[in-house]
Amino acid sequence: MSLTASFAPYAELRRAAGTPYLVTAFAARLPITLVPVSVLAAVTTGTGSVAVGGLAAAATSVGEAVGGPTLGALADRLARRGGQRPVLLVAAAVNVAALLVVAVGAASLPVPLLLLATLVAGFAMPPIGSFSRARWMRRTPALVPTAMAGESAADEVAYVLGPALAGLVAIAGSPSASLLVAGVLVAVAVPAFALHPSATAPAAGTTPAPTDDDAGASGALLRRLAVVIVAAVGMGLFFGGGQTTLTAAAQEAGSIGAGGLLVAAMGVGSAFTALAMVAVPDRVSLAARLAAAAGVLLVGIATMAVSLALTPSLVALAAATALAGLAVGPAMVTITSMAAERSAAGSGATAMTLVGSGIVIGVGTGAAAAGWLAEHHGALHATGVLAVAALVLLAAAAASWRRPARPLPEQAPRSSTQGAAREAAA
Repeated sequence: MSLTASFAPYAELRRAAGTPYLVTAFAARLPITLVPVSVLAAVTTGTGSVAVGGLAAAATSVGEAVGGPTLGALADRLARRGGQRPVLLVAAAVNVAALLVVAVGAASLPVPLLLLATLVAGFAMPPIGSFSRARWMRRTPALVPTAMAGESAADEVAYVLGPALAGLVAIAGSPSASLLVAGVLVAVAVPAFALHPSATAPAAGTTPAPTDDDAGASGALLRRLAVVIVAAVGMGLFFGGGQTTLTAAAQEAGSIGAGGLLVAAMGVGSAFTALAMVAVPDRVSLAARLAAAAGVLLVGIATMAVSLALTPSLVALAAATALAGLAVGPAMVTITSMAAERSAAGSGATAMTLVGSGIVIGVGTGAAAAGWLAEHHGALHATGVLAVAALVLLAAAAASWRRPARPLPEQAPRSSTQGAAREAAA
């Protein structure tokens, strides 16, 4: 199969959902990429401490880790009473208010109150990527493999544009201004996504959403997703540790606003490598793909460390970061594919937000650990957190290899590995 032929199925996504949906879903997911680096930069600047900035980013991540599954479970339970719509509208309002508090009070609020505000902002962060994936799983099962490839690519592009936008706004105005931009996006794009007909319309033949009678269903889902959540935590460690390490490197170079641009460099090429996963033969297991991505990530991290050790050039660091970023797309595609294999029909939003929570737990842990290392030993030592992240991914790949998931009868059509164009994503 040629590369052009491999990418052809993506045209089906636009025909199935319509261009307005794809544009709205993309715009609505930008804030979640803007907020972590914006909180980190705003609080670091306002308090004068990278460590406090890392704690603020960690608080945001803890909020997301708890709020994501909570919002996902609510959306699944309210499937017959508005589904995602009321959940998203309320979450957006709370999130905007919390972001405004952080933006205005970054330099004046007591640290405990500042951390509380970032915690609330994280809890109420609308999990657009997870909810969009749930819509594909519910409404168009035949297109799920291709849709999830597109979703992962959209995430990667967002993780390029979001931090880059945060960096540009921080340089032109202030780090707090980038939080205001995120708030505007939440206030405009998230309601548009919530009000789209796909938020509530049921799909023919869809398994009913879980109810209170589904005793033990959540526990069973957690057990099936355990290895995937570990991998997600590893990916989050890389994201959180990377954001903090790069922000610290920018601060050491005298341009903290450039931290967002360095984070954006991490996403260069990752969207393409995510989409290019359709060319990987079905015979290559998900565990093997995750192991390969972790190996490439280790090489990129080593290059970042060498760059920090040998030269103060942020350009060289950006190039090294871009190399590490090449592994991000395939790793995320694989992790979400593993989750799709293990999630039952009717639990899509819950399953995807659980995996998302694994990522944000890793982000918070990585941000805090890298913040402490950067504060006391410099950005070079903070890259150790990134190396640990890659090792966690390798461990998850090994565990998945030893104990692959048993297919769920009700999801056989949607979780086949790659099928038409690519593996499914949770």
